[in-house]
Amino acid sequence: MTQKNPQHDDVSCPEFSVLVTAEQAWPAFERAVLEAKNEISASFRLFDFTTKLLSEDARKTGETWAELISDALRRGVRVRLMVSDFDPVMAAPLHAAAQNTLAQAREIASGLAPEAAARLSVTAALHPARAGLLPRLAFSPFVIRKLRKLPRRLRPSAANRSLPQLYPVSHHQKVAVIDRQVLYIGGLDQNHRRWDTTAHDQPAFKTWADVQLLLRGPEAEEAADHLDSFLDDIAGRRLPPARKHIRRTLSVPRRAGFWALSPKTVLREIEEDHLAAFAAARRLIYLETQFLRSSVIARGLADAARRNPELSLILILPGLPEDVAFDGNQELDARYGMALQAEALETVSSAFGSRACIASPVQRRMAARDAPSTLAGSPLIYVHSKALITDRDFALVGSANLNGRSMRWDTEAALRITRQDRIGQLWQALSRHWWQEDLPEEALDPSSAAAWWTQEIRRNQVRRPEARRGLLVPHEPDRMAELQQPLPGATEDIV
Repeated sequence: MTQKNPQHDDVSCPEFSVLVTAEQAWPAFERAVLEAKNEISASFRLFDFTTKLLSEDARKTGETWAELISDALRRGVRVRLMVSDFDPVMAAPLHAAAQNTLAQAREIASGLAPEAAARLSVTAALHPARAGLLPRLAFSPFVIRKLRKLPRRLRPSAANRSLPQLYPVSHHQKVAVIDRQVLYIGGLDQNHRRWDTTAHDQPAFKTWADVQLLLRGPEAEEAADHLDSFLDDIAGRRLPPARKHIRRTLSVPRRAGFWALSPKTVLREIEEDHLAAFAAARRLIYLETQFLRSSVIARGLADAARRNPELSLILILPGLPEDVAFDGNQELDARYGMALQAEALETVSSAFGSRACIASPVQRRMAARDAPSTLAGSPLIYVHSKALITDRDFALVGSANLNGRSMRWDTEAALRITRQDRIGQLWQALSRHWWQEDLPEEALDPSSAAAWWTQEIRRNQVRRPEARRGLLVPHEPDRMAELQQPLPGATEDIV
């Protein structure tokens, strides 16, 4: 385990930066790595060392992250990276990606002097929670079908002799800490698929709207402690300590799990913070999320709306799930996820009524109207960010979606923000991203923002794409409704 370094060398970075899309986030992250003096500790769902460098200073070390990390190791910086490993049958492509990251790390180490190579530690961590025998048997037809479709070289060796184990949980957080002083946290992994610009002017299937934060302060030390200990926490070797700034979802294996598909949740701080923020909100709840599938979150929003008739909502969602829009996925998991989201949106919309502004981003150009990857006659922009702002006094940015999996199962990390200047900076950056312009006070004031956004978004629906204001159009919850498939008795946390 990494020990605290007694040195406190200055690392120059902005006190607080909101980084929208990889265009802004990756160069800032590269500069932070360049300025590291002692250690870099990180945990990502996916990390590809062949990702191209963007900043001019970083490109002095080479073309890719492999060369940037090699430079840090030669300078005496310790680098510890944990990526998530995945179920080798049910998530074979993701498992292969984790193994590829390990192979890349070995290649990096082979090109270094022994003392520099020794400073690199890269781990593919598989969450220890496993499905019990009963759900393994119940899912066996689906698992065997998946297994038979895998190339023989990707099949787990034990799968040829028995029913494979099922590993339903993963590490979904995206966190890096530089010298225990600088924190990089949000929803953005480090690989080619995540590259996009704030203009989102590439093909729809390549778009990726996301948010990271880069900041200095006590939050970084707290995040470093979390990275030092979360593998012990999820193994059940200790009780996770309380944190003030870093909010987490953590789960452990069940001791008697014959019947259980799910792990045992030990921390659901991110869910708790959302529910508390909804209850305390007076004028506006603003959310950006990849999914809204959690019935708990939906009920929390609905309860807040019913208690306070002056409360409004702005909710930004992708037009369709990524695998449905771009890959044509119509498997049961996708269909169940779509059914859960339709139900959640109905709960929220019924409670808020006209006070809810629910929108999806699209590009300002024409496209085939009947394609899943389009909305309102334009190519989708895929939303992957996870951000909450209530009024001007609370915010949360991290890796957790508003689904049961992120709230209860997967390892997640988010930053709680209560400083009003930082909340204001976040709100300005997120709103400017979607509208592509500085907005009038009416569009930013929590008392009037939802009404202003609703009016302009409805106008965008009837405008020609090139004449639209910003990137948002009304979300269509019934789009491809024929795919929605409820599964009575199934846990909503699985998707």
